Amino acid sequence: MKVVSVFLSRILPLIAATSSLFFPGALYAEFTEDDFLSDIPVTFSATRLPQTLQETPASVTILDKNIIRASSATNLTELLRLVPGMQSYHTATNTSAVAYHGMSDKFPPRMEVMLNGQSIYVPLFSTVVWETLPIEIEDIERIEVVRGTNTVTQGSNALLGSINIITQSALSTPETSLSYRSGSLGSETTRIHHSSNNGGLQYRISSGVTGNDGATFDNGERDPYLKRYLSFNGTYSPSLSDTLTFGFGLSNGYSSVGDIDKDPEPVHREFETQYQHINWQHLLNDSSELNLSYAHSAHDLDAENLTVAVVRSGITDSIFASSALIRAAYGNDPVALAQDFLDSNDPYRATAEIGRIEQHDLGASLTFTPSPDHQLITGLEYRLGQAINRQLLDTSEWVKEENTRLYTNWEYSGVENWLFNNGATVEHSSTGSTRMSPRLAANYQISPLTSLRSSVSRAYRMPSLLEANYESVVYIPTTLQGALGQIYSYEFLANDALKPEQLDSFDIGYLAQWPEYHSSIDIRVFYEKITDGITTTYRQLTTPTTTGDTLYRTYMNRAEWDNRGFELQYRYQSGEGFQPLLLLNYAYIDSNGFRNNGNHKNSATDVIERLESRNPMHTFSALGSVTLPEQIQISASHFYLSSVRWQEAVSSSDPPNAPYHRTDIKVARQWRITHDSDFWLSFTVQNLFNAPYSEFYATNIFERRTYLQAQITF
Repeated sequence: MKVVSVFLSRILPLIAATSSLFFPGALYAEFTEDDFLSDIPVTFSATRLPQTLQETPASVTILDKNIIRASSATNLTELLRLVPGMQSYHTATNTSAVAYHGMSDKFPPRMEVMLNGQSIYVPLFSTVVWETLPIEIEDIERIEVVRGTNTVTQGSNALLGSINIITQSALSTPETSLSYRSGSLGSETTRIHHSSNNGGLQYRISSGVTGNDGATFDNGERDPYLKRYLSFNGTYSPSLSDTLTFGFGLSNGYSSVGDIDKDPEPVHREFETQYQHINWQHLLNDSSELNLSYAHSAHDLDAENLTVAVVRSGITDSIFASSALIRAAYGNDPVALAQDFLDSNDPYRATAEIGRIEQHDLGASLTFTPSPDHQLITGLEYRLGQAINRQLLDTSEWVKEENTRLYTNWEYSGVENWLFNNGATVEHSSTGSTRMSPRLAANYQISPLTSLRSSVSRAYRMPSLLEANYESVVYIPTTLQGALGQIYSYEFLANDALKPEQLDSFDIGYLAQWPEYHSSIDIRVFYEKITDGITTTYRQLTTPTTTGDTLYRTYMNRAEWDNRGFELQYRYQSGEGFQPLLLLNYAYIDSNGFRNNGNHKNSATDVIERLESRNPMHTFSALGSVTLPEQIQISASHFYLSSVRWQEAVSSSDPPNAPYHRTDIKVARQWRITHDSDFWLSFTVQNLFNAPYSEFYATNIFERRTYLQAQITF
């Protein structure tokens, strides 16, 4: 604690002095504390209770409209680069992944993502399919990110953190707007939104089309993208005690998926996505409130069939050439053999990243405020996830996963200068696992605007639907099964003994606000220990298949690692003069651990892989913005990511992805047309200095991109 105190005592005056160099008027501005505090947001993300950032038991980053408007981001995931400790990366031109504290592949599984409080986590892939979401950046009011485990509040998906994307409401934007963006890679986005406030009913509707031609790879292949979407959100208050919020979203289109590695051949995948949600909030009395909610989401992802030519070159030609029995059975017709392989494994698509996927969430919660010193929330939630995917689940029927959670959080402020948040969730999964995840946290108020926080947690992540049921089997054609058996190869087999991952974590947080400097700083020091980590591994087959294979892959609890480090976020924002905005983020993460890859390549002993390089040690982002006369806003962003070997993208024997720096600029101007209508024009350059760098796969290169956007509001 002494080290932390010394560090803070030295860095805080330095930051304040730095602010005065960039914005000298800040030190002398006539500014009241009430002016500053009026913009302090209230968040529900950490506990489901209304709390300021000084009161939360976890570090929370809020990306508000000012940051979103100033940023150079053209899609949602790019915004998340402005969160300390978070990595956002393109796995292809139009597919993305977001991870917190790394250790991830293209399907990061340890962070819950919500849209207006409702989970948009796709149970089959244990992640979010970002490119299918029926929203654009312009639809977002703010993004709240809980940095640190939040299973107490959001369940086992939130093992390392959670994201809540909150869209604009009719109350915040009672208007109509049209926008158009065009730019690199043949990208075009057209969007319209309308919102209205009619007595007790407020609603907002948004629709648009976005897409691009994709990148061109060395072999001439491209990975184009198209999305059409419609979303609606409404609020209805039939009485002073009742509020209904409801909404739906639809999107369809296509993207390209697959492994964009040495010889990329992106697979065209079509998608249809929909979601619906409704929430009823009822005030029982002055001190208690009842909430009931239901949400549903559905994804239909499909791709072209695997072709006879691919099956011939990859499987059947070699079999045909080496077996007189097979040649006799098919009359020297290898095409017929390849077609029979496809028929026996129907449906078989060019990629396994497909499926029909649904999720249902039903919840009820009760909030009590028995006295000014106490706040208590308790709730019960049920979630059903189900999917159909023949290639990943070895069946054409629905495979289901059910989770039931009972959670509670108690906030107590009866001790002077102290605030305690104690909570726990008990979660039961249909896989047979039941676990309790507790969190104990204490906040000490050093001054009205300065607090020190500490928390200790134990959290569990239940095996996902895919991890618990992944079974990929290739079958021999029916006409040959009598002579050769039923199974051609076992690619992946389910493990009935899979256990939940366990996380033990401890962190210390420091949050300070300086109204006189228009500034705030958030520092988090953390330690995280993950045991029983779920990873893929190779095991020996008891009975070799027709191909002579002796190995198969499966999920097992064979990984263990720890993360330690610190995160810093500094923000300066003034509404005076040039309205300067400065946001600085830095994270240092030191990871140590291993995973057991089993008998990989028929090794005599298990292959143990060290994980130190699977996490970027340093991440940094900065955003600065000023507004000049004539409503001209100029902003610049810079991003840095140190070297990393993303799982799946880079093997442990290959060089890691090189570190990169990227600088973006954005220039925007607003014209007032009438008293209630505006016209906006913005020009954005990403990777200004055209320093190409690899994201995830080594051949997925990000070069300079430019965009021009116009918007009219009336």
